[in-house]
Amino acid sequence: MNPGYVIDASVALTWLLPGEETPQTLQLRDRAVDNTLIELFVPPTFWYEVANVLWVAVRRSRISQHEAAEALDSLLGFKFTVCPADPINCLTLSIAHNLAVYDSAYLCLAMEYQVPLWTVDNALVKAANRLNIPVEPLPVTRV
Repeated sequence: MNPGYVIDASVALTWLLPGEETPQTLQLRDRAVDNTLIELFVPPTFWYEVANVLWVAVRRSRISQHEAAEALDSLLGFKFTVCPADPINCLTLSIAHNLAVYDSAYLCLAMEYQVPLWTVDNALVKAANRLNIPVEPLPVTRV
């Protein structure tokens, strides 16, 4: 069985937005290209989070509409395992850890599948640590 990870939108966005990549996130991306090496779990909201950040990047003239569409299309080429997270558990974690419900979905999946969480979101790292969820925080040092 391949090792698995829950990957949050913040990591995927480092692959898509210029200047956001780190050596660690690029290494994960390279491993994810060959889906025989690892399995990546995401909640259904992952796609909307990524698309929303790309939309904001277009609105702020950081990238063009064409670049946003290409970025999202490139991400669709990855083999993510989309898994729903229990909404009651997500709400409970959100209240307990002061997180958005869609962020708590990543924690729920990591607990359910007993896999590490990959994130560059400090709030998620802190909550995961409090919950004893294996987490591999990815430093924000740029390439």
